[in-house]
Amino acid sequence: MCKKILCIIIALVLFLTCFSGCSDDEEIYLSCPINEMPQHFDPQIAKSQGEKIVAVNTYDGLFKLNENGQIQNCAVKDYKVSADGLVYTFYLHDNLEYYISKITKSFIEDQEAQIDVKVTAQDFAFGITRAILPETNAPDYDLLSTIKNAESVHNGSASASTLGVRVVDNYTLEITLERKSDEFLFALSQPVSYPCDETFFNLTAGRYGLERKYTLSNGAFYLSDIVENESVRFSNNTEYKGQFKATPTSVRLYVNSNQTEISKKINKGDYSVSFLTSKDAVGELNRKVVKSDFQNTTTALMFNMSNETMQNNNLRTGLIESVTLSNITENPANNLVPSVVKYSTDKSLALATNIDSAREKLKTAFNELKIDKLTIDVLCTAENESVAKNIVSCWQTNIGVELNGTVTVVEQKDFDSKIKSGSYTAAIYPLTVNSNRAVDFLGMFKSDSDTNISRYKSEEYDRIYSDFRLSPSEAKATDCQTYLLKNAVVMPVADENSVFVISKDISGVYCAFDSANIYFYKGQMK
Repeated sequence: MCKKILCIIIALVLFLTCFSGCSDDEEIYLSCPINEMPQHFDPQIAKSQGEKIVAVNTYDGLFKLNENGQIQNCAVKDYKVSADGLVYTFYLHDNLEYYISKITKSFIEDQEAQIDVKVTAQDFAFGITRAILPETNAPDYDLLSTIKNAESVHNGSASASTLGVRVVDNYTLEITLERKSDEFLFALSQPVSYPCDETFFNLTAGRYGLERKYTLSNGAFYLSDIVENESVRFSNNTEYKGQFKATPTSVRLYVNSNQTEISKKINKGDYSVSFLTSKDAVGELNRKVVKSDFQNTTTALMFNMSNETMQNNNLRTGLIESVTLSNITENPANNLVPSVVKYSTDKSLALATNIDSAREKLKTAFNELKIDKLTIDVLCTAENESVAKNIVSCWQTNIGVELNGTVTVVEQKDFDSKIKSGSYTAAIYPLTVNSNRAVDFLGMFKSDSDTNISRYKSEEYDRIYSDFRLSPSEAKATDCQTYLLKNAVVMPVADENSVFVISKDISGVYCAFDSANIYFYKGQMK
């Protein structure tokens, strides 16, 4: 009997010991909503929130942002800067490698090619050069515009060989700047500066980053699954040799722009982390706020400039001057560019309320358009219905029977569809930024921008914006905003704040300073 009891005790101890050792191997699955489905997985041209989140988690740049948004060494083990602040020499770790997934390996073998998995200075030099070349059309090119001869190469007047980017040896990279820049190391932490293996890039024959098999990664995660129009997943790179090894098993990004639905899902635990507007982030049910409010959205009255009637400047100016913001919302906009963005400017640039002037301009507009009456429909979601109705009320009170304003309220999905197709006359639209860079926000009004939902086209604005992008300054940012506001391209209506929230069962995930720099490698279950 004693032997039987002893055997039972030993078996129980072994059983408990087995379970006590499982904590280190616990599988951790995290999730996060994103605004839209990534169109590609090429870091050099990453633009949307989802594209950048995938990039910062599946690639290691020369530097990485920490929890406080500060620069920390990543692929770089050390670096030095010349006395004049123009020459940077970077010394890379020599043990870093690309992760080649099974599907990518199969593609390479089908091409009867071989890829050197070592991440070298040449890979960073090629990635940076690609971002500067005009044919790449990198959205964040301006981050690298301070590199010597970058502007000449970017505008096609000089060859890439003249760039101030030099490979000293396999693990030493030298970059010379045209002018000093306090933001250069930050630029090297962003996807636009990530490494790109030239052999693999050429092997894809123009398909680099378009599918999983055409992607590489050198970060703590690798791209592991894509569900068209629904989600993207990146998984733990168990072969990773860098210093930021991932804890989570995988992270899935779900396409969802419905703030109310996102709020419910994070409370249920369906999402691990998310950005929410302040009003949707109220409550402490199954989440906690881990970042203070920051104003990253300007709700605005937008006009569809592809509509011939709305192209009339006097009409737009009259409509804006007839609105009193304090009668529209409890939280009137303080500026056009959200305050989280560098070079945000005071609303004094905007057109002021002037009823007499508005009536005169509208009278002139009606004569120019050869009309006696006009109906303007304002498209919005339920969230902004009261704002839209208050604006229409201002028009009808201050202008009279010549102008008939109506409001059409639609679901978010239908709203997005109508905005994208240009099936609207005017709309209450949330202008949200995924970064703290003014060039990203002001670029939404550039004639050839794919985010130009107003379809506004102006050679003059394009020139002013291009000048600002090439040489950013507060004065040039002000020039851009002044032009947009004085020409009644957009009317800032209300400010919206966002907060970064995280499930109460999750720790370690952080956002550095915006919704595109969310890092999951330290994520853990409590």
